[in-house]
Amino acid sequence: MSSSDETGSSPRSRHILTSTGWNIIGRIAPVFVAILVTPRLIHLLGLSRWGIFTIALSLISTLGIFDLGLGRALTRAIADRPEGKTTPETADLIFTGSAMMGLMGGLGGLVAAGLVGLWVDHGLKIAPELHSEVLWSLWIFCATGPLLMINAAFWGVFTGYNSFRTVNLITIPVSVAYYVAPVLVLYVWDSLIGVMLAIFACRLWLTFAYARSLLRLVPALKHARFRGYLLKPLLRIGGWMTVSNLAFPILNYVDRFMIASVVSAAATSFYTTPADVVTRFNMLSSSVSASSFPALASSWRREPERASEIYCTSVLAVSALLFPPCLITALFSHAFLSLWIDASFADHSAMIMSFLCVGVFLSGVDSIASGLLDAIGRPDVNARFSIGEIIFYLPVLYLSLIYFGVPGAACAWAVRICADYGVRSLVSLRFYAPLKPAILRVLPATVSGAVLLVAAMVGVSSAMAAGEMFLSLLIFYAVLWFVCLNHGEREAFMSFAGKIRKKIGINI
Repeated sequence: MSSSDETGSSPRSRHILTSTGWNIIGRIAPVFVAILVTPRLIHLLGLSRWGIFTIALSLISTLGIFDLGLGRALTRAIADRPEGKTTPETADLIFTGSAMMGLMGGLGGLVAAGLVGLWVDHGLKIAPELHSEVLWSLWIFCATGPLLMINAAFWGVFTGYNSFRTVNLITIPVSVAYYVAPVLVLYVWDSLIGVMLAIFACRLWLTFAYARSLLRLVPALKHARFRGYLLKPLLRIGGWMTVSNLAFPILNYVDRFMIASVVSAAATSFYTTPADVVTRFNMLSSSVSASSFPALASSWRREPERASEIYCTSVLAVSALLFPPCLITALFSHAFLSLWIDASFADHSAMIMSFLCVGVFLSGVDSIASGLLDAIGRPDVNARFSIGEIIFYLPVLYLSLIYFGVPGAACAWAVRICADYGVRSLVSLRFYAPLKPAILRVLPATVSGAVLLVAAMVGVSSAMAAGEMFLSLLIFYAVLWFVCLNHGEREAFMSFAGKIRKKIGINI
């Protein structure tokens, strides 16, 4: 645990960078394992059972609806505890929130199990000999609902205490086991039921590992009690967060359905294929936003200057992490798609991919602004903002498709994200005035990054694109280093970089 955890003080810039580093490792490590293991898993399961397995995994996001925003609300409540101290009421809050999320996970699992039963019996087209195996495997998966929610609650508590190193060290081996364990099971039991039992065991392992570490972090949990009155503030905050969570998939996936309806189903692939690649970059921005949210929640009330510093550092960190992959993808989108798929596909999708890169860059920056409003206890503003966006965005998206085709949809999405960030920043100033210096300080980086990404959309030769890449990187990081970062942030970065070099044994 960092010093900030031990003393109860708010994290500074260096803690945000360190926490972000742990979050990136925690997210990327299992992805590499998944890439290696997935071909073998497909071979052992076969296409039919693999398809069912992927559908089961998609149920995770569906069950997340039953979270009611309590996980994030719990993080905020823990981070914003009075004077940063852990009291018996803090322990009661943790126990109450976790128990409630476990109950909601159980309810979600029961609902999902009922719907899955109807789907397998009446809607799913599978071989008769697979019917029983598929039904039981999906029921077992639904039974992990309570564990899924309890683990989400425990994660929220760890992040509320800024214990990112601890929680990622626990999570990484279990996340790896999610992919490795099913393969090992299939060698001794060729059944989807065995795969789901392996996943159940992994989730149970994670629950016990989290609980054991939490008892060391918050010893008062041994005597905690369920206090119903503590749920009211959590549900008030979490309810608005749930509205935002429901609006988010509409804003981010309605374009795909509208393309299929207005243009054609075949044309959707020209949009979804590059989108699935580019949106993977959100893994970087979510690593930063997960670190900044509890830090903002713990400092906004008591130390507004520090909250402003954390906001600034977080936005600049997101910009610094996202700009290179977005720039390279925008510049070489046609070459990449030609190699990956074919030249004909690239002719249709390259411009779309470049537009999406601009949107993903600004979306990552906007996630920090959105997190700030949640952190200061105004998730209602984000929720209302998202609903308003839907009203304005849908007709713009439709007209863009009518007049400009699929590239118009990508452009409309990028413009929406740009407007989203600009308006949300102004709204944040209205509700949290101390943020003004930070917003002004990050503006050169976000604007220069967006402008350079738009410039990268102009088609040039490969040699010119390589030169443009180096020049754009030089301009962007010069603006970031000399214009946006203050002395403390430069020191924090150098200290963090020094630790990384020391860890991997590089001496300069």
